[in-house]
Amino acid sequence: MKKKIQIIALIVIFVLPIFLNASVNYLNEDDYKKLSKTERQQYWNQLETEMTNLQQRKADAIAANERLTVEIEALRTNINDVDTNISDLFDRLNITDANLAELRSKIQYFKDQLNNWENMSDDDLWKNAKAFKELNEDFNNTKAVQIASLPEFKRDFNDLDRRFKAINDALKAANTYYEDNYSVVKGDYLSKISGYDFIYGDHSKWGIIFRANRDQIKDPNIIYEGQNLRIPRGLPTTWKVYRGESLWKISSYPEVYGSGTKWPVIYRANRDQIKDPDLIYPNQIFDIPRDNN
Repeated sequence: MKKKIQIIALIVIFVLPIFLNASVNYLNEDDYKKLSKTERQQYWNQLETEMTNLQQRKADAIAANERLTVEIEALRTNINDVDTNISDLFDRLNITDANLAELRSKIQYFKDQLNNWENMSDDDLWKNAKAFKELNEDFNNTKAVQIASLPEFKRDFNDLDRRFKAINDALKAANTYYEDNYSVVKGDYLSKISGYDFIYGDHSKWGIIFRANRDQIKDPNIIYEGQNLRIPRGLPTTWKVYRGESLWKISSYPEVYGSGTKWPVIYRANRDQIKDPDLIYPNQIFDIPRDNN
């Protein structure tokens, strides 16, 4: 039994590490002296195998290093060639560090401007449509310069293109007038209805609803449960005059121009029926120009 245990111990000491791909367990002088002749031979066999493996790994590493060194040199040559081509291209296109910095600054300017425009309501968008058109033209001119076609700017210009298009689409939608319907429920009043997120999300715009329903609302403080109100969407292109209105007052409505000073726009567009800008009459229907007034 004792001899059997010794054999098992030898298997554990010498054979198991081989199956586990473990490194040789190097022995100190005292431990080595304790080995039998057979164990010493097995130990030396392991050392020789380990040496062979290490030598092969060293040879493989040297070969890989030589191969990678050649590849690195080739890549360096390619990089130098590319740098030379880029330098030649920059010279032909008159690209300098200064105008590259200028373009990067201009791109950031457009990003900052669009951040403001994207937060505007439809009314504010339309009121400032002329300024946005000028900004869009400036962007298109910037995008047309030669250096804007460099790869490093591709992602920026693609993103700016998408954002400008979204605002232009919003402007078109703001200029498309239509009406939703809303049925008054108990507890409603005009400013409350106007403040609903699905209406305008702004209590102060109750006047837009009132003016669109003056045929059925005589007093803006009094509406009735079950009334079916028209909810204007977008900006109207015509206006029916009611008693007490003037060109200045009509122009000042947020759904028209939001500024009384723009009344001449309405006057010029309707001179066939307005002889005196100080005299307009109920039930007249005026065109409301939407060409960036």
